[in-house]
Amino acid sequence: MCVNQSAKSVFSHDTQLRNTVFAGLFLGMMACNLLAQEKVITWATNPNYPPYDWADNDSEYAGACVELLPLIASKGYVFRAVVVPWARAQEMARRGEIDMLANIRVTAERSSWLDFSNNPTFPNPIVVFMRKNKVISFKSWDELKPLQGGVKLGDAFGNGFDEYLKKNLKVEVARKMSGNSMKLKAGRIDYFVSGYYMGMAYLAHAEYREQIAALSPPISNNSIHLGFSKLSPHRGVLPEIDRNLARLGSDGTLNRMLKTHLEKFVNTSPPAIPE
Repeated sequence: MCVNQSAKSVFSHDTQLRNTVFAGLFLGMMACNLLAQEKVITWATNPNYPPYDWADNDSEYAGACVELLPLIASKGYVFRAVVVPWARAQEMARRGEIDMLANIRVTAERSSWLDFSNNPTFPNPIVVFMRKNKVISFKSWDELKPLQGGVKLGDAFGNGFDEYLKKNLKVEVARKMSGNSMKLKAGRIDYFVSGYYMGMAYLAHAEYREQIAALSPPISNNSIHLGFSKLSPHRGVLPEIDRNLARLGSDGTLNRMLKTHLEKFVNTSPPAIPE
C-alpha cells in the first residue's frame, strides 16, 4: 500500500510527540525518585531578626541564613523552612516537631533540648540601646539596676546576662522589636537590649534613629549557632555541617555574607521593618 507524504508527516509527528511525552514522564519519575531519596531537614529561625533572618511573607525567609544553609548542607539532604513566630519555633524544636533552629544563641537551658554546632554561623554582639541624651557610662551591669529596661519575647543573650537580668533587673517583655523601640522613644523605658546588627537594621528605617545610641562594651560577644533538636533523626549530620561552617568562617565568607545582607535590608524599599 502506498502511503502519501502527508500521512508520513502525521505519523512522524505522532511518534515524536509520544517520544517527547515518554521522555518527560521518565524525567519526572527520575526527579521524583531523587527527591524521595533526599532527606529533608525542617528548620526555623527568628523571622524578625535582620540581617540574619527575616520573613518576606508567611512561607519564606530572607537574610544571611538563607544564603548560608545550602553552602553547609550534607550530601543527600535538603533544608525546608517552617516560618512561625520565634517563641513557637523554639517550642516546636523542643518537642521534636522540627529538626533544627538556625542562628540561635547557646544557653545552658537550651542545651538540654538542642545539640549545638561547635562552630558559629555568624557573630552576634548583644548591646544596650539608650537615648543619646540619657546615655550612662556603661562599665558594669549593675548600672542598669535602677533603670527600666525592655527585652523582646524569646530572646536570650548569653554570657550570664540572662540569669543576671532575671535576678536583678526590671524589664518589660515586648512581643515585637517595634514595641521596645517606641517605648524608648516615648521615655517609658530607659533602655532595651538587642543584638547590635538587629538594632542597627531596625533603626536604619526609624525616623528617630539619630536619637538612639548603642552602648559599649557589649553585654555579650558570643556568636550564634545552629541547634538540632535532640529528638531529630538527622542530628548525625552535625559534624559535617560543623566542618563546613569552620571553612566558611576561616575564609571570611560568613562576615562578608552578614554585611551584605545588612546592606540589603537597610536599602529595602519599602522597608521590611522587623516587628
